[in-house]
Amino acid sequence: MLMESNLNFPVDTNRREITKHGSDKFPCIHYLDRYHNNSYPWHWHDELELGYVKQGNIIVCINDIQFVLHEGEGIFVNTRVLHAYLGYEDTECLFPNVLFRASLVYGTKESIFWEKYLSPLMESVSLSYIILKSENSWQKKVLHAVETIFESLIKKNYGYEFMVRANLSEVIALIFQNCSEQMAQKNQNKTEINRIRKMLSYIQENYMKPIQIQDIADAASISKRECLRCFQRVIKTSPKQYIIDFRIRKAKELLSETNMQLLEICEACGFQDQSYFTKIFRKVTGVTPRKWRKSK
Repeated sequence: MLMESNLNFPVDTNRREITKHGSDKFPCIHYLDRYHNNSYPWHWHDELELGYVKQGNIIVCINDIQFVLHEGEGIFVNTRVLHAYLGYEDTECLFPNVLFRASLVYGTKESIFWEKYLSPLMESVSLSYIILKSENSWQKKVLHAVETIFESLIKKNYGYEFMVRANLSEVIALIFQNCSEQMAQKNQNKTEINRIRKMLSYIQENYMKPIQIQDIADAASISKRECLRCFQRVIKTSPKQYIIDFRIRKAKELLSETNMQLLEICEACGFQDQSYFTKIFRKVTGVTPRKWRKSK
């Protein structure tokens, strides 16, 4: 059965996803994410992630970097890495992806697989992600393995769990073989990324209430000026704009998934009044909240 992501997994106070992907017996799961004028907001998880673009293009934001993945390209995202995905307004993107806990590959932390391979990879502060392109020979092998894993998880033929684990092991071996030097490099942005995590956590826990820049800065124990600089350097926007975008995204969810009145949605999403809510919603989306609801 093909699982489609609703792009709205719950997160804890640090923006870590609290959804368990897969089961304890088989900690691996697949999703087919569809992006068309929508996004998957900033988040992180303990699982490792592999995905590829089957159709269209997708904007990927990781730490302080933003880039486009084109059809046929893929990505590896390391554990606990802050990231987000953005879709385009005019085209739909199909993004098959697989999330898995590393224990599926290494078994126990007494094993050579953990000590020699998974531990250095997961504890690396410099290897946050890898863009996978078919023009590169070893990355082409990884892309093929990811597609095989995804198909195996869909079909669930007898013994598919062995096939999935074997292909994940091949992926880890290829990454380690080709990226060991990058893993050893030092990352100068670790402190800044941790600050962003704390500030985004504060916004996403308090978006329904009035928020001041000083409140956001206090969440990371930095000054207002450093808060503004940090937002611009890492996620390329201001705290104010991030708050607006986050509130609008929440409003879209409520408009699409509930029968709440507009005034209730306005209040639930932290807007001052209904007229201001309608004005901002139209500015961001191009339509009024009522038209948005009718189109869904």
